[in-house]
Amino acid sequence: IETVARNIQQVTTLVNDILFLQEMDLILPKFQPVDMFAIAQDVSEKYQDKAAANLLTIQVTATPELPNISGDPKSLERALTALVDNAVKFSPDGGRVDINLSEENSYVVIQVIDQGIGIEEERITRIFNRFYHLEKSGENLFSGIGLGLSITNQVIKQHNGYLSVESAPGKGSIFTVRLKAMRVVL
Repeated sequence: IETVARNIQQVTTLVNDILFLQEMDLILPKFQPVDMFAIAQDVSEKYQDKAAANLLTIQVTATPELPNISGDPKSLERALTALVDNAVKFSPDGGRVDINLSEENSYVVIQVIDQGIGIEEERITRIFNRFYHLEKSGENLFSGIGLGLSITNQVIKQHNGYLSVESAPGKGSIFTVRLKAMRVVL
């Protein structure tokens, strides 16, 4: 029964992800001011139990007075969730995941940094493709369907932002999102 329940959850997640991607292609949500620090804290809280089970710590830091961005909070939370999910999934027990937020050159910069298995250079160009995922690394098997990074990439593009990754096998990964900052002009 446990296996059936887990498989049903995977199918439900797959269907929801596909529907989300389809909706993003068809409907542009109405943008509003979004506090990315609050979203990062919410995502971090959701992953505390999973991180603790793997003896991981998740740390969220932000520069003071971080500006809002204009966007859709639901889709931005989903994008950040996918990055944190991967960071937790691919990090070794006892590792650390950092979510750092700062402002640089009129952009809010969000970095998700892990100490995980890293990504080989030839794979980096494919990791944002739909249904591309790593199933095994050494003796470790990884679950997933390969839509998380595709969703993140689509959301960031929809917000006229930029998504990049720096990684090396055995050294972890840094996923960097850049979104235009909103500044109130008085």
